[in-house]
Amino acid sequence: MNLWVILAGLLCGLGAWLAVRELVPSGPSLQAAVERLGADRAIDGPPGERQGLRELARSVRTAVPWLPVPAADLRLLGQESDGWLASKLAFGLAGLALVPVVAALYALAGRNLPWTIPVAGSLAVGAAMFFVPDLVTRVNAAEKRRDFRNALTSYLDLVALERGAGAAPTEALEAAARVGGGWAFERIASALDEARKATRPPWEALSRLAGETGVQELADLAEIAAIAGNDGARILDTLGARAESMRAEALAATKAQAGARSTTMVLPIAMLAGGFLVLLIYPDFYRLFG
Repeated sequence: MNLWVILAGLLCGLGAWLAVRELVPSGPSLQAAVERLGADRAIDGPPGERQGLRELARSVRTAVPWLPVPAADLRLLGQESDGWLASKLAFGLAGLALVPVVAALYALAGRNLPWTIPVAGSLAVGAAMFFVPDLVTRVNAAEKRRDFRNALTSYLDLVALERGAGAAPTEALEAAARVGGGWAFERIASALDEARKATRPPWEALSRLAGETGVQELADLAEIAAIAGNDGARILDTLGARAESMRAEALAATKAQAGARSTTMVLPIAMLAGGFLVLLIYPDFYRLFG
């Protein structure tokens, strides 16, 4: 019996390790970066244990083209759709196999379960775990968009400073991107550099980047820059007002998040207080009714 308990513990530990491994955001994908640069030749995924799942994911995507894929979130995270779909398949298969393994352990221990319980439980757990990567991708993308908006606020200030120093709209956008640091500034600088090499206006690159990342504030900046570049309008006041508005929105969101976390702490504190009261009165009840 102890051997089955150890095996069950090992399986649970393996499942927890796989879940944590998938929840941790992965690094940027080289293939996704090449696709953003408009490369015509795709790069095959790295050989490894997930190559079979990637091939299966491509087959599933071909067979089921209507399967929703969060393309904007994946581009923002620097991940490829095949790898994301492969993780969904891996989670789903793990969920399908989890309940039968537990049922087999029960059977080996001499406790037979009705066949409907493993079948229904396997389908339910497999379906639930199939959508785990969707939730993880959505949460990670929302966090990166929040970081991008925070960096964009500083970028607006830098562009305003460059314009105040007499730089042209194109020069101000490129110089401000080179001054800042971090992945958000690198994405903006890469988009502007690509537009310059293709002899396109920089605001078109910013608008395209806004569509890829899903950051609407970047599209607003592209419109402001387009007005300044085409009509020669002064945009110092507009950039300053937009930056101040984004700071106010970020502050309001932070306060709302802090308030929500404070509210969620009420239940654990109440449970802790209730447990402490039970601990205090238990000896008296034991002496009274024992």
